[in-house]
Amino acid sequence: MPPPRGQGPAPAPAFLSIIQHNCLGSWNVFLCLFESFKEATTYLSIVLLQDPPVNMAHLPSFNGFQSFYPTVTKPRVAAYVHMSFASNYTVLPRFKGVDDVLALDVSSNEAPFGTAFHSFRVINAYSTNTADHRIHSVLPEVLFPVLGFPLLLVGELNIHNPLADPLRHFSQRGISSSTHYFEKAAESGFALLNPTGEYTRFPLVGKAPPSVLDLAFANTALLPLVKSWEASLPSTGSNHIPITITLTAPSLNRKPRRPRWADTDWETLDPIVNGFKVPAAPSCPTPLQLDEWMSESLNRLVAHLKEHTPVSRPSHHSKPWWTPHLSILRREYHKAARAARKHDNPHLREVASTSKAGYFKAIKAAKNKHWSSFLMTATP
Repeated sequence: MPPPRGQGPAPAPAFLSIIQHNCLGSWNVFLCLFESFKEATTYLSIVLLQDPPVNMAHLPSFNGFQSFYPTVTKPRVAAYVHMSFASNYTVLPRFKGVDDVLALDVSSNEAPFGTAFHSFRVINAYSTNTADHRIHSVLPEVLFPVLGFPLLLVGELNIHNPLADPLRHFSQRGISSSTHYFEKAAESGFALLNPTGEYTRFPLVGKAPPSVLDLAFANTALLPLVKSWEASLPSTGSNHIPITITLTAPSLNRKPRRPRWADTDWETLDPIVNGFKVPAAPSCPTPLQLDEWMSESLNRLVAHLKEHTPVSRPSHHSKPWWTPHLSILRREYHKAARAARKHDNPHLREVASTSKAGYFKAIKAAKNKHWSSFLMTATP
């Protein structure tokens, strides 16, 4: 049977998205997973598979990805790294001589995500039951090493624990087998990334309840880089859901809007503030009533201030051609536009129209200047 091939998207350098999925040894599941990447809302860099399909000790290939897996007859884990990501980072696979654990060491000359670390590690594991129910095939010490750089562990560990699945009915044996792993994770500084109680396995047959088997842990160094854990990809036909873990620089995580008080339109706001009247205070108020009155008065005043104050949000989508002069023109344009809307005066409308034309003309000139500068400094 020839390996199936397809096409995948190129990853965005600002984000690193890692997919975790159990293929149940099915080629159809593998194909459905990789074909779903075409509709993904995020760019994918590394795909970590448990129980991948195997044909004569070989795994399927997929255009745009490089595969890594243990050199055994039937690998239980595999990693697919997007070629664009591999061209920007050095990816070194680490095999421990077993079929159920694979580690990738990712490094770069420049520290990824703007951190102090030049490398990080990803461990992919598929732990199964052994004769001793307390310990599975992959030991906790292998999964949760104490390292001084970022580390992400993903895999199907085949353990059930109240920290991941609090509504499940646990047997004493189940608690005993999972406790060693969660205790070792805590001792080594790892945090569980799975949202509490969000199922990752839904049995296709039988009466077994849904469960949380596909787990992900991050150590202390990696945790600030974790942007999200999502189960947003479509079903592949497996009884496990595909999971997307997105890493990004802490500075790139979305921050709430905040007022730019230095740019407040005080000229328009001054008569509003001077005419502001504090609501009458209640007579003989209780502490709670007094607090509510103060809060209501303050909120009304702050609402007026925010209405005439622009807001900012730090973003990696900053415009390289923007200049302080454009900020001044934008402020004057919005000021003129507000005055024209408020007073509905022909003269003010003409001023607003002139201001708008000058503002957008200056934007066009700034873009052209930036592009010309780029072309002058570009090298073949």
